[in-house]
Amino acid sequence: MNVNYTSTTARINVLATFLILMIALFQQAVFAQSASNNFKGYGKASYGVGDNGTFMRTWLVSGPVNVSATTKPDNVQQENAFKNDFVTTVSVAAGKPVPAMTVNQQQLLWQQVISENDVVDLDRMYNGKDYVYAYALAEINSPQASNALLALGSDDGIKVWHNGKLVHNNWIPRGTNKDDDLVPLKLVKGSNQLLLKIQDMEGGWSFVARLLDKKGLTDQANAAARNGNVAKLQLLLDGGADVNAMNEMGISPLVAAKVAGRDGIVQMLMKKGARDVAVPAGELLVDNYYYSLKAKSSPGLAVLVANNEKILYEKAFGYADLKNKVEATPDTKFRIGSVTKQFTAAAILKLQESGLLNVNDKLSKYIPDFPRGDEVTIHHLLTHTSGIHSYTNKPDFIDRVTRPISQDSLISSFKNDPYDFNPGEQMRYNNSGYFLLGYIINKVSGKSYEQYLRETFFIPLQMTNTGIHQAGKKMDKEAKGYSKRNGKYDDTIDWDMTWAGGAGAMYSTLEDLWKWNQALYGGKVLSKQSLDAALTQAVLKNNAPPSMKYGYGLGLTSYRGEDIVTHSGGLHGFITHLTYYPKEKLTVVMFSNTDEPEVNFDPNRIAEAFLWQKMDKQDSYMETDLKPANLQQYTGRFELINVGVMTMTTESDKLFAQLGGQGKFEIFPLAKDEFFWKIVEAKIKFERDEKGDIVGAVLTQNGQEIKASKLKEETIVTINPEILDR
Repeated sequence: MNVNYTSTTARINVLATFLILMIALFQQAVFAQSASNNFKGYGKASYGVGDNGTFMRTWLVSGPVNVSATTKPDNVQQENAFKNDFVTTVSVAAGKPVPAMTVNQQQLLWQQVISENDVVDLDRMYNGKDYVYAYALAEINSPQASNALLALGSDDGIKVWHNGKLVHNNWIPRGTNKDDDLVPLKLVKGSNQLLLKIQDMEGGWSFVARLLDKKGLTDQANAAARNGNVAKLQLLLDGGADVNAMNEMGISPLVAAKVAGRDGIVQMLMKKGARDVAVPAGELLVDNYYYSLKAKSSPGLAVLVANNEKILYEKAFGYADLKNKVEATPDTKFRIGSVTKQFTAAAILKLQESGLLNVNDKLSKYIPDFPRGDEVTIHHLLTHTSGIHSYTNKPDFIDRVTRPISQDSLISSFKNDPYDFNPGEQMRYNNSGYFLLGYIINKVSGKSYEQYLRETFFIPLQMTNTGIHQAGKKMDKEAKGYSKRNGKYDDTIDWDMTWAGGAGAMYSTLEDLWKWNQALYGGKVLSKQSLDAALTQAVLKNNAPPSMKYGYGLGLTSYRGEDIVTHSGGLHGFITHLTYYPKEKLTVVMFSNTDEPEVNFDPNRIAEAFLWQKMDKQDSYMETDLKPANLQQYTGRFELINVGVMTMTTESDKLFAQLGGQGKFEIFPLAKDEFFWKIVEAKIKFERDEKGDIVGAVLTQNGQEIKASKLKEETIVTINPEILDR
């Protein structure tokens, strides 16, 4: 259950997406290769403009070339190898073999590579080599001069030459995602050569490419309009996107911008001739996110949206069981992971209401021999401030999780671990704390955790499809969990949920979790005093800002001006969101039986489809002509709460941001003291003290804010990697 409540999960996941970009949602390629003398000219690596929209699966590939003679080159060596261009064009004659080329005194032959999937997997082709690069060659035939947009994804850095001219250069650590980069091409009449250089930093190594067709242009324009990316939207319109084109669900860029509250984009599109069409109903907007799943054999996804007593949307897509072709339905049962925590917290508060315990009780009252148990309270366990080490972070956890374990044995496995911090001084998401709470519920009530929840909550609230998951017990309409491996969905690690207990052992359905939200926020579960306590943000001993806004089993956040009470849950093969918007009394429930959903899985996007007119507006992103005279003032290290340290540096009159020693990304001026990333929807505003010195910053992404404080300057010591390896 290495998951957090929605706001923290969304923050960390999205930050990782744009700063580390290591999530690789792609299919492995299977190759049919032929020796260089078995094809002439470009062979099958020749495309026409009629192939636009189709991913280019056939290439001539040459490599690999080692970045350096060093076993593990450092970042500087890797980047220098990427900058050096030994080849920018290749002489290809019709009907003749493509000549070998020499790079770093190494002769490289060309192979014709035909991938059975959209992604060309160089890692598999070259047996997992790291710190290398290769070249890929293809031809595009055009009947006339025209403009086109080449859409790319790569792992990692990629360069593109069009007829010998460098048209794209992106040095970036990331996984391969389709259409990450858009490259405008001015095609000449006849043959157009594309030469790609793809460099692997470490780990996966692959690329994917296609020329966008009308559908691709429309989908990309909708995404750019929704995200407020002015420059990208302009690039798409210049590349042939129709300002009034609609996707298969009738959504145009103007509609996407309206729903996202991007008034600046709306005005831009209107000036370019967009028709002012009405926004469809929320049900159609949500369908728009998931229509692509209807024709796919993929794991399931289920969504419910309800307002007060009325269900506004309830649908399921994909399969609960891929092997037996059992479709997911609204009443499919999914494991809900850490959404269980709010039930555990509510049970503790019910026991407090009955006078059987108090949240200020010491842990030692219930487990007398627990180390430092007289320093830890139930309140600490509820708020992730105990400092007890989380057992799900132990290195052997994943190897043991498929076998049953008793409560006492699991507690014994972590009770003697050193504390991560002194109780009450920090906040760190902790499954050990909630497992201990499940144990306390058992001990105080005299009933098993499952029996207490069933009698106290499930039966009175008629949650007939909710319970504690038990290995080996067959259930009707149960979703099986899947993970993606080698481009295919396989059965994932099947947890024995005795390992989860009060931290995440439950299963449920869409309507049962809606019933829970109705009852919880309608005063039918807890007294007003208890509910208020559950919804109160925890504070730390030293008044330092906590790493997340968290009450008792509930995350507290906001999106576009709407307060949110939420929790997410996840384990191998399953993700759940249970989110409540109290001002509008709106509930969003989301399930997936894969840990890599192929489409949008953000409850705020779902709620936005119904509440967009009531939500705050969002800014659009466009580089300003305002160029700060002194970029050096923004440099330094900034600590992002619960995320890490972001380092700001300058190079060639440009400002770069880098998180945790990963790749650095240029950020662009938006306004005074404000910058934004072009690779993702995010911006940062620097804060000054009364003297005018920069003392912190606020990072804004997807409608949420993360504060950062500037750290004192320290001397950074560089250690030889060989020493660290030893």
